[in-house]
Amino acid sequence: MIMVNKNTFINWIIVLTTTCGTGFFILFPFMSMSSLSYSITLNFVLMMWMSIAQTLLRPALKSSYFNSHPIEEGGKIYEYLGVNFFRKLLVLSGWERSRKKETPIRKSLILLEYYEYRTRTSEFGHVIIAIIIAFISIYVCMVYSFKETIGLIFLNIFLNIYPIIVQRYNRPRARRVINKYKLRHPNFAKEIGNVVKFYH
Repeated sequence: MIMVNKNTFINWIIVLTTTCGTGFFILFPFMSMSSLSYSITLNFVLMMWMSIAQTLLRPALKSSYFNSHPIEEGGKIYEYLGVNFFRKLLVLSGWERSRKKETPIRKSLILLEYYEYRTRTSEFGHVIIAIIIAFISIYVCMVYSFKETIGLIFLNIFLNIYPIIVQRYNRPRARRVINKYKLRHPNFAKEIGNVVKFYH
């Protein structure tokens, strides 16, 4: 007999329910798909869905995709794309302060590892959302016109593409700090190894 953890089962039921609800909204929106209100609502519905799914399922996200590639070394390409300007906007909007309360960065290997993991979950979520919205934008362009997709495209860039860039810009820096910390405190790093695995 296959034993199923009750909490895991409930988590999957919640995720499947929210997925169905999100899919229903995408397929049968109660507002015009060419409107700005639809673009805004769509983004936040998808963000809520992804947040619930990742919180309950805790994906490992160990793919090599999350590693830094040669073209990304030093983050210069992202600086040219305006990542620092976007980060300033996050600070001014208060989002950065909220993020620091949720994922504080301190001189603790556990917190540093957790922060690095959160850069992966955040990026993964925004990648999935960006792809979904890209397909919807193509559909709206075909049914209506390219002009009607401007809101979708703009918000997709601002709410998903740039957050992806921020995570890919921050993660190599977080990993360098983690590696330096492990070199300075090798015994401590081994002791908490099992604890950190929970987040991976």
